[in-house]
Amino acid sequence: MKQSYLNSSITRLVFFMICMLTLETSYAQNIRNSIYGAKRKTMTEINKTKRDVRGIKRAFGSSNKTVDSANDTTDILTWMKKPHIPNSGMIHDYEHIYTFFHSQQEYDFTNHKDIKTIEWDSLQNKFYKNIGEKDSIDGKYEVIGWHPYWMEDAYKEYNYNLLTMLSLYSYDLDPYTGLSTNREVIDLFIADSVATYAKSENPNLKVLLSVTLFGEESNDIFLTSLEAQNKFIEEILEIMSDGNLDGINIDFEAIPEFYTNFFNHFIKKLNAQLSNYDYFVVLDVPYFNYKNILDYKELQYHVKYFNLIGYDFSGEQSGYPGSISPLRSLSNQPSLEKSVNDFLNLEIPPNKIILSLPLYGVIWDVSESNVGYTSYQESIPYYEVTSNYGIDYNPIYDPLSASFFYSFEDEQGKKICWFENDMSLSIKYDWLKSKKIRGVGLWALGYSQGAPEIWGGIKDNFGADSLIAITPIETRLSGTYGLAKKILDNKKTIGFGSLVFTGFLIVGFVLSLTDWKVRDILFANKSFRVIYSLIFSLMSLFGIGYWFNLMPKWSLIMGVIVGSLIFYLVNIFFNFYRKGLR
Repeated sequence: MKQSYLNSSITRLVFFMICMLTLETSYAQNIRNSIYGAKRKTMTEINKTKRDVRGIKRAFGSSNKTVDSANDTTDILTWMKKPHIPNSGMIHDYEHIYTFFHSQQEYDFTNHKDIKTIEWDSLQNKFYKNIGEKDSIDGKYEVIGWHPYWMEDAYKEYNYNLLTMLSLYSYDLDPYTGLSTNREVIDLFIADSVATYAKSENPNLKVLLSVTLFGEESNDIFLTSLEAQNKFIEEILEIMSDGNLDGINIDFEAIPEFYTNFFNHFIKKLNAQLSNYDYFVVLDVPYFNYKNILDYKELQYHVKYFNLIGYDFSGEQSGYPGSISPLRSLSNQPSLEKSVNDFLNLEIPPNKIILSLPLYGVIWDVSESNVGYTSYQESIPYYEVTSNYGIDYNPIYDPLSASFFYSFEDEQGKKICWFENDMSLSIKYDWLKSKKIRGVGLWALGYSQGAPEIWGGIKDNFGADSLIAITPIETRLSGTYGLAKKILDNKKTIGFGSLVFTGFLIVGFVLSLTDWKVRDILFANKSFRVIYSLIFSLMSLFGIGYWFNLMPKWSLIMGVIVGSLIFYLVNIFFNFYRKGLR
């Protein structure tokens, strides 16, 4: 009994251990499967990544040879690459054959001094010169920034490579005398050599001087005084010469209603005087031309650009909070879109228009907005907007105006701050480029304190591409295909050379026949006659065909066949003749 029980217990124990081992083996197998599955997925992703990297390298194959024109003083750069394969899928299995025929290709390019490397797009078979990462503005656009005198030496921190014009603000005009009321500011600009410093950073930069005159009364006095205008032109020419300037930026605001002709006359006279010294005029114009006081259709011939002031739509002079620079607005409100369209509807070319945008924000008190009362508080530069509110609050986007605002509370109550940031500015940049407007202005430089996102937005939207398409001035192909192409390109020369060579052979052959031993050897053996005749015939046909650049035709082939047949018959008759003589 005990033995039976013991055997039963041992049997159960063994069964239990087998089950445990089975479960452990199954569990381990599942773990191993999971690990291997994860490994396979990881390896798959790695392989995909490697494949994508290889695809990118194939798309821009610049690793064959780097060309740096700065280290090469020659007029021509020679760049070599592997041949372009037009259909890589079809040719994949026969690449060794294709390479045998094509070998390498050589391309000559004009040695532009801005070439850092030459890159080849193997998908499109196009070449590009890489001019490097240096900031620059695409030649299609103008980017103008204003440097207010109160920003002092902030001009030393501007990225001048991302500007095409800098305007020094400002020459405040005395309407009675035509001279400046703040000559000390102008003298400081000249003494600090602001224009010279800016041009040392960007030699292509144009530096302007802003001239301001505000108020109806002041405009009335100045525009009706020829003496004041003449004094102004005389002084401004002196300042421009001393300050190394290139033009002026006219900012006259609140011109009286019936002074259109007075203003036109002044701008015409000013432009005529400045153009004698290669200076030019940029005219600031408001976003709304009140009662059509400004005659844009006439003024367009006397100014280089109209600078459309695309800000202050909402501010100290308005009675409600809103975007400073709204892209679009409700039907009864002004906007950038309506302002630009007003110009374009007058058939003013869009390349005469620059649209200026703000780098500042406006704060409104909206504590009592529920009863319809709001009040303007202050305008603050962009860097204060971001530093004061950017940490504690999230900006809210208004899709109608394509602008941002902060809503917050302080000890005085509820406030709202409208402003433009890099995102809203980029939206407006895209829009003005779609309108083919010449460029953009920034009021004012220094208000962003060099914020990288502001300069980055200019670079991304108006910057020149570092890759510029170029065309080789000469292409040379090596390998069997290259040799065949050279032969075809020089068919006329080769043909003429073949005829000359054949002529010498014939002359030499004829002279050799004066010796009876040569005649006996040649004419005793039929093979000699056949070989020499074929050589002369084929070389003559080859030379004539290449010299006259003839395409192979059946008539030429038939001529060879008929000529060979005649030659054969002549030989038969000649042999009969020799036998008759014997």
